[in-house]
Amino acid sequence: MHKKNYTANFNTKQMLIDSVAIFSAFLFSDGIYYLMRGFFVGIPYIWIFFLYTTVFVLTMIVSRMYNITTFCYMSRIINRSFAAAVLSGLCIGTVVFFTGHLSSSRLFVLLFGFFGFVFVTICRLAIRWMKKNVIGNGYTHILFIGDVETKDQFLRFIYKTSMKIRVDNHICYDDPSVTNARSFENMLKSFPVEEVVFVYCGTDVCKNMKSLMGVCDEMGITVRVVLDLPDFPNSKRFVSSIGTYPVLTYHSIPYDKVSLFFKLVMDIIGAIVGLVLFSPVFLVTAIAIKLDSPGPVFFAQTRIGMNGKPFKMYKFRSMYMDADERKKEFMAQNKMKGGFMFKIDNDPRITRVGAFIRKTSIDELPQFINVLLQNMSLVGTRPPTPDEVERYDREHWRRISIKPGITGIWQTSGRSDIIDFDEVVKLDKQYIDEWSLTLDIKLLCKTVSVVLKRSGAA
Repeated sequence: MHKKNYTANFNTKQMLIDSVAIFSAFLFSDGIYYLMRGFFVGIPYIWIFFLYTTVFVLTMIVSRMYNITTFCYMSRIINRSFAAAVLSGLCIGTVVFFTGHLSSSRLFVLLFGFFGFVFVTICRLAIRWMKKNVIGNGYTHILFIGDVETKDQFLRFIYKTSMKIRVDNHICYDDPSVTNARSFENMLKSFPVEEVVFVYCGTDVCKNMKSLMGVCDEMGITVRVVLDLPDFPNSKRFVSSIGTYPVLTYHSIPYDKVSLFFKLVMDIIGAIVGLVLFSPVFLVTAIAIKLDSPGPVFFAQTRIGMNGKPFKMYKFRSMYMDADERKKEFMAQNKMKGGFMFKIDNDPRITRVGAFIRKTSIDELPQFINVLLQNMSLVGTRPPTPDEVERYDREHWRRISIKPGITGIWQTSGRSDIIDFDEVVKLDKQYIDEWSLTLDIKLLCKTVSVVLKRSGAA
């Protein structure tokens, strides 16, 4: 049993072609260098070729450019080949800089880096053109079992990859030849079949698929299964394996574990730096709050975090102690549409110091503690209160599918100016859909600008 076919989709030939193209670029660059400087760099610098090729190939592996299932768009070939060439050139440049080698041959390094990219790109584009315009030998001939629409889409996808597959026969699940194992076996014996592609749609139409796959298994015929399962507007999907079970995962939240790890590191470092940097502000604010009105310095309020988990969010107290009891008196003045959130102009429950620390966003600084406790992130969605969440409709719940943040798109878009709750939800969903580390950094920088300008603060 071949259980470890990890390289089934790996394009070994393409890797060898890239290596040959890079070596050709090395020789060509040496020739150009001879015309310009009058001598060859020669064998002593062959290590440049090996380092360049190693880094280039590894980069292309990581970017899935040796996977035959990857779509080979012209722009993708050029962009990823250029990225691999730049990274390879940087590695060579780093070695040259720190070791002092090739001090008189940096021109050769630049020539080789450039022509390495050019030669590989030309070869890949030529192969792509030949695949699309010249029908050669070596194609895998398959039988496709499923509906016509899925077959046509499957072929369009195949055409964009490096897979050499041709659909010679196509039948639907209601065809008499697939009603039972015996008739299916006879059909397979009637014409050459190298692979059978089944479409699984999760309905009764595919009820015989397991027995038909068993026939292929006994006859030694390779089987592919196309999962024709529903798409959802908010979710992305990927296929992985748990043990021997293939698992199709739908996710509408960020799922890049590497980027999420760096986000966690950025949160922890940012929270520590924030607490240390603003420690004098903490001290002055605490004294001012105590002198202004009776009550504690900090205000801990229950908020709803990631996936509906409650937590205590910390802020500097900016209201009088009876603020919650008096909230009912002012419900009619709530300017937030829909009633999910509460905000009024000139709130009389706010103390004199509270008005200042709200205007300057100083009241939010204790939330760095929540970030250290991992209840919140530096950047995220606005953490709602339990009574808000109790009134949520299904589409609102998605905004608490990630960790809430001290700042976010809503907070940097004019908090007090946005009075429509649906607009708040829209901005939070936008953050979820577009999340990246770059976006977090941009929002953090924008937050500093917004706080300094005191724009959109209550």
